[in-house]
Amino acid sequence: MTLSTSLFCGSDRYNDPRIHFAVNCASIGCPALLEEAYTGAKLEQQLDAQTKRFLADTSRNYAKGDTIYLSAIFKWYGDDFTQGFAGADSIEAFFLLYPNTLQLNAVQQAAAKKQQLDIDFLDYNWSLNAVR
Repeated sequence: MTLSTSLFCGSDRYNDPRIHFAVNCASIGCPALLEEAYTGAKLEQQLDAQTKRFLADTSRNYAKGDTIYLSAIFKWYGDDFTQGFAGADSIEAFFLLYPNTLQLNAVQQAAAKKQQLDIDFLDYNWSLNAVR
């Protein structure tokens, strides 16, 4: 875990796994950069928007049948999503905070509630973003 993410995850003080969608390592597999600076007054809205933006990106996360295909970020930092943020004590419970964003149908949501949704982690694209 990097210093920046350790400030928000794995501690009782912050416990906000959405930070993983705000930080960026400049690879194609990373979440997109926010087009503005993060500020205290707007942080909650910004983290929520970045989380939805990342989860909605079907090149990184999508559900098909009884399987949800996820970015490797969820494999590497999976424990951060099970620490009780917004009541989520499992990765599936975290996804149920954003079912429409992930386009989970009723059957997939029911499977997630029972923790019976299969999870498959996608390969991470470490290629650098193009320089413009």
